[in-house]
Amino acid sequence: MAEDILLEAEIFWRDHYHYLKDHGYTLRRRYEPDWTPSWIVNDKSSDECEDSVFVTNAWVIDAVRRDGTYVALKEVDRTKDIACNELAVGKLFTSPELLASSGNRCVPILDVIPPKEGSNYTIIVMPLLYPVNTAPFETIGEVMEFFRQI
Repeated sequence: MAEDILLEAEIFWRDHYHYLKDHGYTLRRRYEPDWTPSWIVNDKSSDECEDSVFVTNAWVIDAVRRDGTYVALKEVDRTKDIACNELAVGKLFTSPELLASSGNRCVPILDVIPPKEGSNYTIIVMPLLYPVNTAPFETIGEVMEFFRQI
């Protein structure tokens, strides 16, 4: 696969780049509509460049909110019942009463971005959780338990 070509799943994010920016969220440089790979311009190896990293789960991507906070954006197809349920349940558990509950372990929804004109996708904004590749495992048992849970 050529790293200087967006994957089909990434095209959605490229096509929403300016829309998201207008709503206060900036995607990585790779998703700018006029993106040129930095390793071509700077004559570096793509391994040395942040914009060579592509999304592995097409429906979730990282972004930076206007205030500098790192967030996760998730595309939700509002034409599917399961997606509508996910949004409704997420909003419920993000209500002030349930957010205050110590038993609430749900990831809160920080924002809901309505669909771009002509799109069926609502975008939900959530905190960017702890990066998996930096988890401080101390024992093999912790690693096994981690993978059992995901």
